[in-house]
Amino acid sequence: MTALARAIAVVIAGVAAGSVIFNLAAYRGAARYRRRYPVPCAEETFDRSLAGLLAWVGAFVREAAVTALLVLTVPFGLRRHRVRELGDGPARRPVVLLHGYAQHTANFLWLARRLRRDGWVHVYSVRHTALGGDIERSAARLGDVIDGIRRACGASHVDIVAHSMGGLVARACIRARGGASGIGRLITLGTPHQGTRVFSALRVEPMLLQMRPESPLLSRLGADDPVPSLVDCTAIYSVDDALVVPSSAAYYPGAFNIELRGLGHMSMLFSARVYELVRENLAPA
Repeated sequence: MTALARAIAVVIAGVAAGSVIFNLAAYRGAARYRRRYPVPCAEETFDRSLAGLLAWVGAFVREAAVTALLVLTVPFGLRRHRVRELGDGPARRPVVLLHGYAQHTANFLWLARRLRRDGWVHVYSVRHTALGGDIERSAARLGDVIDGIRRACGASHVDIVAHSMGGLVARACIRARGGASGIGRLITLGTPHQGTRVFSALRVEPMLLQMRPESPLLSRLGADDPVPSLVDCTAIYSVDDALVVPSSAAYYPGAFNIELRGLGHMSMLFSARVYELVRENLAPA
């Protein structure tokens, strides 16, 4: 084995180990929260049968594998896509993809590829501050990027598919710009609309603090929220998400909410079921 091959193997092994450790911490924290604050609805309690345990193990393994894969695809997020005109004839609106906290644009490689295959020619993954930033500042920059895409494409509106924190960036953008946002639809995947208590010990990261339940940012976004009346909103989330704690915090009041089971936070980006829901909700004229 050459030195390069050994180095690659070490990197892959390190990423895989780090992914397992990270997800063990997340799932342990989510389980501890469920024990401390049990949900009264029986359907949302943890299934302790053998089948339930096997399903949980399968979901954990998938989540750890997907997390490792997304770390390894970071270099693909450096590529920039040229914005093209819509052209003649019927065309679907441009789709803007927004990544989540501590993530990158390559998260959407699989989902974007499927959208283009199914007729959405204009699909753009937009980079925004992923760590140590401010969600409302990211929202202001997002508005400028959307204006640029609309001008270059000749489109009156774009649709947004946002994962995790990206949904809060989109909401802040629409709230700040109102009817002039240029956004027609917002589909969120595992967005902590009502906050998350994951990794509560990390109290120094500003974006994590903004995503705490009842934070000043979430209070502003939730106060007489005009977004669902301005934009067609769909919130897709999983009750088995270990990074949105409690998982019910991904419910978005005023939106069309779709609750799934058996999917982790990052696994939603590679789920065929989630993709079908995204496609169905993007398709209406």
